[in-house]
Amino acid sequence: MNSYIFETIEHHKESPAKVIITSIDHSDYHWHYDYELIMVVKGEIILSVLPEFCLMQEGDIALVNSKEVHGFQNNNQENICLIIQIKNEFFDLSDDKNQAYYFYLNSAKEAVKPRISYTHFQRTLAQIGLESGHMKKTSNLRIQGLIYMLISDLFDYIPHDIQQFANEAVQNTDSEEVLKIIRFIEKHLIYDNLTEELCKSIGMSEKGLYRFLKSTIDMTLKELIDVTRLNHAIYLLSYTDKDNSTIASECGFCNDNTFYRCFKKMYGMTPLVYKNNTADDKKPKRIKEVQGYLDYSKREAFQLLKKYVEIEGGLRLDAYAQD
Repeated sequence: MNSYIFETIEHHKESPAKVIITSIDHSDYHWHYDYELIMVVKGEIILSVLPEFCLMQEGDIALVNSKEVHGFQNNNQENICLIIQIKNEFFDLSDDKNQAYYFYLNSAKEAVKPRISYTHFQRTLAQIGLESGHMKKTSNLRIQGLIYMLISDLFDYIPHDIQQFANEAVQNTDSEEVLKIIRFIEKHLIYDNLTEELCKSIGMSEKGLYRFLKSTIDMTLKELIDVTRLNHAIYLLSYTDKDNSTIASECGFCNDNTFYRCFKKMYGMTPLVYKNNTADDKKPKRIKEVQGYLDYSKREAFQLLKKYVEIEGGLRLDAYAQD
């Protein structure tokens, strides 16, 4: 399965954000400097922001903060997602470059609630998504205005912390090290002495590695290995005809029972049930193997986005009629 360490996001030179409407199959763990907002327009996806996982359903919104290690996985359903990646420089409210903002926005968890209704953010995100489908000369200007309003609303209405770092290099080192560890695990899943080889590769003792993972992503090495193995198992169940025993072996599980137990604990179903739910006739066509994107109906996506745009403040739905 393809692995990402650091994702470079290309932006239009005049735009503060990149707007993507797509259907997600999977995205391996990665990080980037951008702040990323995800809105599920149809279906469900599993969002992993280490060390936590959550099921995002239609209408849910989440924000992945700058440099957070994260990934996506479909949940046996066709899905359409709106993704907005905003340059982190637009979140600089001070001249202190060693300062960063951490926002708590995830409607699927609601551990910390915003000071305004989620529908406010749904409407803004939907407007951005709809404008991205236009070829009008003014569309980019409208998107820029909406992005600036969105950033302002995040600061005004979303609880957030200010993180202070000793220097800019410290901000990046931990994320890079975590992804280096994940990449090694992905490449050596079947090793019997995986922990020993990993410690040699990264130059840490087993105790030092345990402390590092607990302090950065609040996971033990065993938990991280199990999650990585299950991610690979999901891929094999979805896109190969291999039986459960073969998949368990190729993912490094010591036996079928361990694979069964871990899989059911994580996904709430057995591997066989998952495989049957992703039969060939139910799987969308993959259009980008590396990114894990799937084909989807653009017309359906824009029709679904329109329902979040209300007629108020002079905004008309027919303003978003597709050209």
